[in-house]
Amino acid sequence: MRGVIPPLGPGERDTIVDGVRWRSREVEGRGDPVVYVHGLFASSSIWQDVLGRAEAGRPGIALDFPGSGGSERPWPWDYTVEGLKSALLAYLDARGIRRAVLVGSSFGGAIAMLVAADNPERVERLVLVASASPESRPLWTLRLLRFRVAGDAALALLRRPMLAWGHRHQLYARAERVSDRAIDEAWRALRIPGTRRAALRSIRSDPRPYLGMESKIRTPTLVIWGDSDRILPPSEGPRLASRIPGAKLVVIPGAGHLPQREQPAAFAQAVADFLSGRGVGVPPREGGRRSTVT
Repeated sequence: MRGVIPPLGPGERDTIVDGVRWRSREVEGRGDPVVYVHGLFASSSIWQDVLGRAEAGRPGIALDFPGSGGSERPWPWDYTVEGLKSALLAYLDARGIRRAVLVGSSFGGAIAMLVAADNPERVERLVLVASASPESRPLWTLRLLRFRVAGDAALALLRRPMLAWGHRHQLYARAERVSDRAIDEAWRALRIPGTRRAALRSIRSDPRPYLGMESKIRTPTLVIWGDSDRILPPSEGPRLASRIPGAKLVVIPGAGHLPQREQPAAFAQAVADFLSGRGVGVPPREGGRRSTVT
């Protein structure tokens, strides 16, 4: 049975951008907003445990890109990284947002980086969470999706038990932290017609035109990584931070590819400290281990 886009929930809003409806989760505040950008096969739900905690008093907007979450899935539409960058700028224009803090996770981090590199006047600060980059080599299961026949077949055959296994053994550091809610949210979106097609178009974006874009970023930047990330290895964090002038790096222990879900308190404090200018610091996590800050 095919899924349907759910109606608006508490704290959610719909915005029409060039004829396409975008869904967002929002909290109020003062100043330039913090705009949260999700990655592939994700939605604004990945931010729900930190929304309202990480913004240091600013407004928070966790959006669903077209093709994801509660937003529409138009076709044809440009779901490439370049297309999504342009769409994000159009969304900011539609909302009357001149400058924002961009917080991008995984593939969403690549989009946020591209906006910061090409349109620095629109980005006050940048937070990259286990961010993809032009030279990233993600887990082989994601690389497989870049091949048309094999990738199309693999995604078409994906079922809820396989999705749950991937969350427990690839996406998260510890399987017991994966809630039924998180699996249900991801599976519900994948059942909506157009979700898988949009994700495949995104993951097949050609990275070659963007090689070296990190060095063009002059926006104050914080890079956050989980020390147990299996999707993009933790070694990617220092590499990415070293290529962005002046970037700070926080490594959160006991977290996989989504530290905002596995360690929301540590994540929210690191981002809030960065935005408030207090310097970056996070509390001890499991076993008394403290996050690494460089």
